[in-house]
Amino acid sequence: MEIILKNGLPHQQKGIEAVADVFTSDGFNPSNLFHENPVLSLSDNLAESINNIQKNNGVPAEFTLKNDVSLPLHLDIKMETGTGKTYVYTGTIYELHKRYKTNKFIIVVPTLPIKAGTKQFLQDPYVLKHFKDVCGYGTEIELHVLESVKKKKGKQFFPTPVREFVSGSMQNQNKIYVLLTNMALLTNTNMLTREDYDYSPMGFYKPVEALKSTHPIVIIDEPHRFSKEQKAYEFITKQIQPQIIIRYGATFPEIAIGTGKNKKSVKDYHNLLYDLNAYDAFNQNLIKGVAKEHFEPLSQKAEKIKIMNIESRTSVRFNHIIQNQPNRTHILKKGDSLSLITPDFENLIIENIGNNFFELSNGLTKYVGEEIITDIYSSSHQEYMLKLAIDRHFETERANFNRQFKIKTLALFFIDDIESYRPRPNSDKESYLKDTFERLLSEKITEVIPTLNPNENFYKKYLENTLANINECHAGYFAEDNSSSDEDIAKEVDEILFDKKRLLSITDENGNFITRRFLFSKWTLKEGWDNPNVFTITKLRSSGSENSKLQEVGRGLRLPVDENGNRISNEEFKLNYIIDFTEADFAEKLIKEINAEIPQGFIISKEKLKEVAVKRGTTENDLFKTLLVKDYIDMDRNIVLENATSFFSEYPEFEKGISTGKIVDKNKEKSRVIKIRKPVYDELKTLWQSINQRYFLFYEKLDNETYFKKEIVNILSDNVFKDVIITSIREEIKAEDDGMMHANDSSGIQYVVKKQVPYNQFLFKINKQTNIPINLLHHCIVEFSKTHQLTNDKFNETSIANFVSKFSDWKTSHLMNRFTYSKASLKPKETVLNYANGEPKTEIVKQGIIGKHFSSGDPIEKYLYDTIAFDSPLERDNILTDVGEIIVFGKIPKNSISIPTIVGQSYSPDFMYVVKKNNGEKILNLVVETKDVSGDNALRSIEHTKIECAKKFFEQLTIDGYKVAFHTQINNQKIKSIIDDLKE
Repeated sequence: MEIILKNGLPHQQKGIEAVADVFTSDGFNPSNLFHENPVLSLSDNLAESINNIQKNNGVPAEFTLKNDVSLPLHLDIKMETGTGKTYVYTGTIYELHKRYKTNKFIIVVPTLPIKAGTKQFLQDPYVLKHFKDVCGYGTEIELHVLESVKKKKGKQFFPTPVREFVSGSMQNQNKIYVLLTNMALLTNTNMLTREDYDYSPMGFYKPVEALKSTHPIVIIDEPHRFSKEQKAYEFITKQIQPQIIIRYGATFPEIAIGTGKNKKSVKDYHNLLYDLNAYDAFNQNLIKGVAKEHFEPLSQKAEKIKIMNIESRTSVRFNHIIQNQPNRTHILKKGDSLSLITPDFENLIIENIGNNFFELSNGLTKYVGEEIITDIYSSSHQEYMLKLAIDRHFETERANFNRQFKIKTLALFFIDDIESYRPRPNSDKESYLKDTFERLLSEKITEVIPTLNPNENFYKKYLENTLANINECHAGYFAEDNSSSDEDIAKEVDEILFDKKRLLSITDENGNFITRRFLFSKWTLKEGWDNPNVFTITKLRSSGSENSKLQEVGRGLRLPVDENGNRISNEEFKLNYIIDFTEADFAEKLIKEINAEIPQGFIISKEKLKEVAVKRGTTENDLFKTLLVKDYIDMDRNIVLENATSFFSEYPEFEKGISTGKIVDKNKEKSRVIKIRKPVYDELKTLWQSINQRYFLFYEKLDNETYFKKEIVNILSDNVFKDVIITSIREEIKAEDDGMMHANDSSGIQYVVKKQVPYNQFLFKINKQTNIPINLLHHCIVEFSKTHQLTNDKFNETSIANFVSKFSDWKTSHLMNRFTYSKASLKPKETVLNYANGEPKTEIVKQGIIGKHFSSGDPIEKYLYDTIAFDSPLERDNILTDVGEIIVFGKIPKNSISIPTIVGQSYSPDFMYVVKKNNGEKILNLVVETKDVSGDNALRSIEHTKIECAKKFFEQLTIDGYKVAFHTQINNQKIKSIIDDLKE
């Protein structure tokens, strides 16, 4: 198939004519040499022409402040992503050649993917024929592509693309010579500036001098990547010295105006001729609309953990992600509980760590790259996002197949961990993401096929072919693929990057189905890659950035083409954009970005004048007079354009539509070395060794098994097998009657969260987490099923999690007084503070186990460490408070003490103290649990249980011969008051 290009589309034709109309036929002087462009003559007519074009195209007055006629002449064309920018600047090249005989153009792009896309477009035979014959230009572009070349020994030849571009003759009116290059070749190599080539054409020793001699017109694509302070831009203006620079983009660089607190960022437009902004593009249906969708957290807690990487099969690094809060990193080892990250994972222990996975105490295996939400930790959050994306895809695909001329429907997935989709050769990592996707896709196709009616037989065959060859319907492209020698990968990459026509085709020339339509990438397919038939984008990875939201959806905004290559522009299409709940405000930010581009005008309203006057402590009349005297406004309250920059700098309150953006500080604290003070440790040594002794927890024998069975059945009856529903929130972004963009709620999707497991595994996983005998558990379920209907789908991960949680609560309420601690006969072991022989270590290896935050200065001499590291303000107060009765004290490193508890997790307090009694003897030892909460009622039940267990533990420690007092501290209590209470 061919993508049918249309000439004369109003929004594109305006962009072409905006540039061409700036000049006149007598505005160029004939060239002196055969290889030169005609030379532009600067005149007052150019400034007048630019102003007229801006006026005719409705360019807002606030964007015309940077008008300037000088060499090189700058001209800007702003066109939103998806509106045909490449077509417009290609058409402009043809139009300038037709009118003014210019035929030497240099196109500069920022990246290799954009370069590849531009090259493909300009060399496409259909595109060449379109401009030559359909548009009637009667000429063709001869493209020369500048590529990076490694320096070789022996003769060094002048770059062929430069030589052929420069030597192209002006006398040949059937040729337009275009040189395509990327930014890096201008700045990161001396290819264009060296002069030691063995052969130089036409007497030029430096390629850049040869380029300069052509008096070229330079076209810059994606100008926001080329600020005027960058080396690439400086190279263009000072080395190549073009006579005209035309910039085309949806986004332009920013510059600062004003100083100090009045400093503002504004777009650096330079003779902006055409402003097709996002608002106009959406409102005029020049691009697809956007329907954002995410899953609403069950408990309204926008919180999850992400598995970042495995370190040497010994530890797992997690990111704890909470909406609108900085991410927190946690490193856990085998035997650690995920509750160390958040209490919601109170029953999950890491039992085994592999190469790119780990196993939990509930039998689940989790892989690097997975995201687990606290509401339904038994299931991968990514799995439900994949499921939602597949559902939305098939909604759209089925509708697109039921058209007179079908539309091939594509979906794009941005992922984080490449190996979860395609493991590297000889890697023992598992492709869990690909396997999950193929499973969900197969399930969906199997579900859809029986619902098709007889008129959809072609679509049925298409789906059956997909199901039979499931691995053929998806492909991935990642940056590392550029250097891969794998033929299958190379085929995928070639199809995704270069064979757009095949990707858009439903069948090949032999009638065989082309089912590849699901694409995976790691942000590699960004600027420069596009496919008009992308209808669903799913961000399985959260960018976590404040990048342009328009750029994020840009890969899917183009209007689609049908099976014959015709672009469909008379309908409204929607891009499904699926994200996770941490970006739930995406629609709001996108709307704000779009609305910010709506021209606000340069007239100050009376209401605004009054508002600013009140803020500045003056009257409306006095402020008006002041602005008038300073020549900032005229009598009609119009801003004087020549003085606008100074006006906004002095009175920023009047500025409209300019957003400085949100600044996100991603700096991380560098790891610090925390020294252990040996004299302090010596004083704490006996206490430290005593509380590190191993103890076992023993339950008293229950009265009888009948009682226990009855209790388990009661637990099963407490909504253990209830359905958990996860709901997506969908918002469609569109223009309303008030002239602004809005997000309107649309119908979301609900899923029952269940991951069925075989019955024997169901029993085994509960046994593993609760120690309830499998036979006993089975008998209880049989007893429960006599009065309740149980189907196989009820035996799932959610039911397991429900039972384990409720059993933990039952133990708390029924067994608190039915257990004891018993000392184990084990030899002393090494701890984080000392070696096995009792000698102290000199420093803490990982500062995070002492505290995430730091305060400047040195702690008091009584403190165990030389650094003030803490996790909460209350802990910081404890460290900085000098209480006279305290001899020495220290923060207990996280998880360094393992007190067993009835909830199945070990427990470690926060502080240890040695204090003196009234008689001055150093015999009182104190262990403190610090909770920075408002009171006891703010503690979760599981925390209460742990604390109660700790009290019994230290009571047993005292019985066994070493007296230790244990106390809890909440934020309305000071450490001195605790010590004073001990003395009484």
